[in-house]
Amino acid sequence: MQSDANENSPPVHAAFHHLLQRSSLTTCMVIMLVMLSFSVGALLGGITGGALVLWVNGIQPGDAPEALQALGTETESIPVCTPVLSEVSAQIPTSTPTQVPSTPTPTSAPPTATATPSLADSVARVLPAVVTIVNQRSAAGVGRNDISTRIRGSGTIIDARGYIATNYHVVQGAAQLTVILSTGEELPARLVALDAQREMALVRVEREDLPAATWGDSNAVRLGEWVVAIGSALGDFPNSVTVGVISGINRSIDLDGSIRISGLIQTDAAINKGNSGGPLVNQHGEVIGINTFIIRENQRVGVAEGISFAIPSALAREILEQWIVADKHGAASATGGETIVPGAAFPQ
Repeated sequence: MQSDANENSPPVHAAFHHLLQRSSLTTCMVIMLVMLSFSVGALLGGITGGALVLWVNGIQPGDAPEALQALGTETESIPVCTPVLSEVSAQIPTSTPTQVPSTPTPTSAPPTATATPSLADSVARVLPAVVTIVNQRSAAGVGRNDISTRIRGSGTIIDARGYIATNYHVVQGAAQLTVILSTGEELPARLVALDAQREMALVRVEREDLPAATWGDSNAVRLGEWVVAIGSALGDFPNSVTVGVISGINRSIDLDGSIRISGLIQTDAAINKGNSGGPLVNQHGEVIGINTFIIRENQRVGVAEGISFAIPSALAREILEQWIVADKHGAASATGGETIVPGAAFPQ
């Protein structure tokens, strides 16, 4: 029995081996077919995908080189998304940079508006330079020849050496002049010069340390500007102060039908008898005029109110400074209505 089996085993083995060879061959063929299918599929997929990209971008086959180059350029311009931190990375503590405080750049302070001085300050500045002038003269021709009469007016100290500005009609026909300072001190005075046509006069007292007023620019005054008039109202109320505005500029008036004075400043500040020769002052305490005239009644229109006039400082200053120079040199002259009295000893 055993001998039969052994005799039959070689053919069986050969058959199994033959079958195994056929199976291996079939497997290899299958693998090759699969690989070939993948290769063909990849090739077809690449061609199809490339054609699809060209079609989407509207590129024709003949334009492939330039189009591909342009396509590459457009691809570079596609914005890259910034990755968002994950929760883990977001939880990692990061150091906060310390800000060093910058040094502030110094800036210039804005300009400060200059406040206009109060009227009280303006008055206080000029008041020490306002005086009362007493003109005692002989009243010949008034009924009794030996009667003496006093005329009281005002004056403005314009030079610390004792020179005082006033009006012509205040010192006209003077026999004796007395100046009463704002402090009440009385000083004898002498007439330096006077001019009837310009209604100006200059007197002097023997003092070298008097408080002088400051001149202002009358050419700069404006209508409606606040002004202050100071003087001895009615001759009995020294250092009286009244307030008003500039009512007119460059006014002209006639005196007694023969003298015409031009360039006057008109104001509604009350100027009474006795105020003549006192200063018209601006808000800075500067003299812009010498108070001179008032109009109470006009024959044509009747009673007038608030019409007063002052000689502008530009004109008054020019005349007075010439007289001061002439007095210092001892000159004496008479030109038209102007008379410069030669220097003399002060009355005792």
